Amino acid sequence: LDGEFCKSDKTVSLFFHKYGEPLVCLSRVGLKGFNYTHKEAGIPVRGTIQHKGVSWDIQEEHSFGVRDYTVGYLARQSFWNWASGGGTDKEGNRIGFNCVQGVNETGYTENVFWVNGRLVKTDVVDFRYNDLDLLKPWHIESNDGRVRLRFLPEGTRSANIHAGLIVSNFHQPFGRFEGTLQDGDLVWKLHNVSGFTEEHYAKW
Repeated sequence: LDGEFCKSDKTVSLFFHKYGEPLVCLSRVGLKGFNYTHKEAGIPVRGTIQHKGVSWDIQEEHSFGVRDYTVGYLARQSFWNWASGGGTDKEGNRIGFNCVQGVNETGYTENVFWVNGRLVKTDVVDFRYNDLDLLKPWHIESNDGRVRLRFLPEGTRSANIHAGLIVSNFHQPFGRFEGTLQDGDLVWKLHNVSGFTEEHYAKW
């Protein structure tokens, strides 16, 4: 998977590598709607990023990309939380994770994590955070105990769009995750793993 973005003094050229099994989820929304998503997290990326004369070389062994392709007919008013990211655990395993609350919860969920490319499915998740101060710590846990993460924001990007019938109130803090991922007796401990969370209200 390749991607390139150019805008004035910014140039991004990245190549995302296939790594393990992707998450593919199709769920029902209301009477006639649907939502389809294809996600991967913690995947190797290589390429370059340039900004105002400064260039960064992105190397596969030190990068952990997130790929998201989503399409569907959601409810007229929709709200969700999302968390995703990747890195290595304390033993050097390549880790990625994707957790969502508010969409894709009718029969199937898109809550999953990857360890060295192996997909591990989890139950529904709960997001606990201060919606008046999104830069305070977030807590993300799955009902089955497989995901127990704490998110420490370092900054955020946001947009507040009101265009008549269309509304998008979007906040996406970025920062570091710590905590555990578990599959049976196997436990992976995370510390200082990069990623982001999201709070999004939309009127379509």
